[in-house]
Amino acid sequence: MSTTKPSTVWKPRLQTAVRAAEVTRILLGFGFGELVQAGGLGRFLDRGEKAEAKRRSEPIQVRVRLLLEALGPTFVKAGQILSTRPDLVPPEWIRELAKLQSKVPPDPWEDTDGEDGVRTLLDQQYGERFEQVFATFEPEAIAAGSMAQVHRARLVQGDDVVVKVLRPGIRDLVTSDVELARGLARLTQHYFSNLGFDVEAVIDEFSRQLTRETDLGIEAASTARMRRDFEDDDEISFPRTYPALSTRDVLVMEEVHGTLLADLDLTKLDREQRTRLARHGADMVFRQCLKLGFFHADPHPGNIFVLPGEKLVFIDCGMTGMLDPGTTQLLTRFAHGVMQRDLDEVVRVAQRLGDADGRLVDDRAFRSDVWQLIDRFEASSIESLQFGALLNDFFEVLRRHDLRVPADIVYLIKALTTIEGVAETVAPEFDLMAHVRPYFVELMGRRYGLRGARQRMVDALFAYGDLVEELPRQIADFFRAVRKRQLHLQVDHSGLERFTAEVERASMNISWALVVAALVVGAAVLILADNLDGDPSTLTTMANWTFVAAMLAGVWRLLRFRMPWK
Repeated sequence: MSTTKPSTVWKPRLQTAVRAAEVTRILLGFGFGELVQAGGLGRFLDRGEKAEAKRRSEPIQVRVRLLLEALGPTFVKAGQILSTRPDLVPPEWIRELAKLQSKVPPDPWEDTDGEDGVRTLLDQQYGERFEQVFATFEPEAIAAGSMAQVHRARLVQGDDVVVKVLRPGIRDLVTSDVELARGLARLTQHYFSNLGFDVEAVIDEFSRQLTRETDLGIEAASTARMRRDFEDDDEISFPRTYPALSTRDVLVMEEVHGTLLADLDLTKLDREQRTRLARHGADMVFRQCLKLGFFHADPHPGNIFVLPGEKLVFIDCGMTGMLDPGTTQLLTRFAHGVMQRDLDEVVRVAQRLGDADGRLVDDRAFRSDVWQLIDRFEASSIESLQFGALLNDFFEVLRRHDLRVPADIVYLIKALTTIEGVAETVAPEFDLMAHVRPYFVELMGRRYGLRGARQRMVDALFAYGDLVEELPRQIADFFRAVRKRQLHLQVDHSGLERFTAEVERASMNISWALVVAALVVGAAVLILADNLDGDPSTLTTMANWTFVAAMLAGVWRLLRFRMPWK
């Protein structure tokens, strides 16, 4: 673990520098003094200021989790996001980050100590329209998270609504914290190298997700789209939103009068009621993931309301995923390959999903891991295929071989495994895979059935037609570039720098050898010329010094050759 100061100086904005001083004190308090030293963060503290280190004996995963909680809402949210990303973070970190809880009190209604309150933010959003829009608005929040809080209200037309309000100043705080995290990562790369994951890739991912979390307009659009997708379904729904009243900082939607699944007393429900709950939840998630391609990525019991008749209403659509048809087909090929025990097919799918080098298909270690995965599941039929668990294990194989797949596939795994866990808790006797079998049958049919084969044949014919149409033009462009000497060949090499360095070093050694040899020969000639007169004189002295110079040059080059810093 290096404590060398970085060669580049990070110059944050003033607001970020103030936050950096606070973060530095917290880092020191949790025993990360070496990180502070490696990153040169001590300059943000007042001279002589110190912090008492604690918990140095705890495992680093535990210390980081406690550190994130101490750093505040942005870092807590970042940890929660990363706990859903097994492609970026190792399993032991996932388990610890999953313990993060947003124990954040709501922001006050009125301004306090120079800080804007919720009312000020609403006045900025609505201006004089506030009294014309809301008949009543409860100042006390009914729920509060790290990014936003929720209030009850009633519109002038009588609709009961809930208003999700972004915390005042949270967007500026997120911007400062993300800039600070990027600066820390750049300054302390060597310190982070032992964590087992790419810190900058992690920061890029949570930066993208936090950007979505601080734009409630995205959540409003996602909620409205999902509501339209299920508008003809009597068993599944999403809250109605009010686009004309919603902005980036405020989301207005209907209040759901029901009971959260997390608060529901399952002992008061009979077996049929619990089965209906599990069935409706599975229908929503599998229909979205495998048929619609746009899905709620966090369907846990705290985001599901239960209405009479076991109707489910899903809320909090801020975390969503989207699968394009090509990715869906790849997942279909993967499931089919596992069931047919087709190693080559599963390896090819992995290569496509991870956008890996084509040589991966011949990598013996990777093929061995994939085969162990296939052999472990022994899935000969759709009924025995636990799709969420299968994808999760497959994902772990990809991570071990440093392969990355799109975030939406990670969210797919999260959605499937979450709803499988919900079904297991609500109705352990419910046969989930037997119930969702039609979704897999339809998915397989689109790829491997008669209809799918016909569509692939049509697509291939069109592709060949395009090729025949474009080929003459491409050939003409090629020869035109040759005639004009505009043809460029780009070669992607690997390891050429080391080869070049070795050649340069060999050339340098030869040059020094020639110089030393020339000095020795020159000294010998001087001695020979001087001895012709029979009485050594000045030429012999010069020759002796030339011998010394040759010896020193040779020793210096030999030592330099063996030094690690050359």
